[in-house]
Amino acid sequence: MLGKVKTIVRNNLVNVPGWRTKRKILVIESDDWGAIRLPSAEILNELEAMGIDLGRDQYIRNDALASETDLEQLFEVLDSFRDSRGKPAALTANAIMANPDFKKILDDIFKTYHFEPFTETLKSYPEHAGAFDLWKKGAGKGLFIPQFHGREHLHVQRWLNGLSEKNSETAKVFDHKLYALCSSASTENRKSYMAAYEWDNENDRSFTMTAVKEGLQMFKDIFGYESLSAIAPNYTWNSEMEQVMLDAGVRYLQGSVVQRSPEIGKDGNKVIRHYTGQTNKLGQTYLVRNCRFEPTADPAKDWVSSCLNDINTAFRWRKPAIIESHRVNYIGFINPDNRNRNLKLLNELLTAVLTKWPDVEFMSSDQLGKVIEESA
Repeated sequence: MLGKVKTIVRNNLVNVPGWRTKRKILVIESDDWGAIRLPSAEILNELEAMGIDLGRDQYIRNDALASETDLEQLFEVLDSFRDSRGKPAALTANAIMANPDFKKILDDIFKTYHFEPFTETLKSYPEHAGAFDLWKKGAGKGLFIPQFHGREHLHVQRWLNGLSEKNSETAKVFDHKLYALCSSASTENRKSYMAAYEWDNENDRSFTMTAVKEGLQMFKDIFGYESLSAIAPNYTWNSEMEQVMLDAGVRYLQGSVVQRSPEIGKDGNKVIRHYTGQTNKLGQTYLVRNCRFEPTADPAKDWVSSCLNDINTAFRWRKPAIIESHRVNYIGFINPDNRNRNLKLLNELLTAVLTKWPDVEFMSSDQLGKVIEESA
């Protein structure tokens, strides 16, 4: 009971400050598109044979690059709904632009980092040859709107340091074209490999600044437009990064209520709080997630009811409902049951939304950012 009360209080508090509207705007923000995770289902058995406990890591058990089937079935669900303006349900696909080039890294004996565009990575997977064409098709129909998530979802220097220890878990899973296990499954006592923008030293700062600049240029080259919004991996970035993003056209900063800001020379990260509609000194606008739909994280939870409650709270406070819903929820390449179960739940959620709020408006993050900006 106490936990439920805390959740209710927290969900209300996140909606108190900031921009308000009478419009019922709903945004689904989904991270990690384009990033590798598990290359194949067969590797699960190999990892378990190595003594790695994967039971608590739902990402490594289910997440992967989206196959053609994954995308087709997701788009089918999204396209079956229309809002009060006749627009389909839209998913903001926050995309990682590149993945490690494992062969080149191995050839350089782990001393130098090399990467390849995610479009090249897709070509090496067995059910993904037409996946990027589907990305473009989904974008053209307003179903799947790519925005920037990072050049890679990887803290490169930490990973290279881990690879230098030949008997480490990091080095062993490298052979399976993996770069990270979640901390719940990893046998190593180390900092996160997933927090790509976290700084341990000045070299990290310089590397990250360059990677973000290059990643945003890759985004423009691949998609043909600048990403108007962006979200940092693991909600972790130093505010200096915002100028780099602005220079590349980013005007809206997606995130949670808390930004974790690394400070060189200090233990831990500085906590900075945000709210939707808040602007920084550069004039960029923050978009803060106030709803969650993550059924893979806890299959026993009633995510439809929980997310509907989040949406109801947001609308009661006259706030847009910004739903956090990671890619892993819609991936069946590793485990088809994961995708099939969660797409059914997504269908139930969107059906209930339209029933309760027939005047709802589906938007992507960049579209919401423009609405807020133009209302100022």
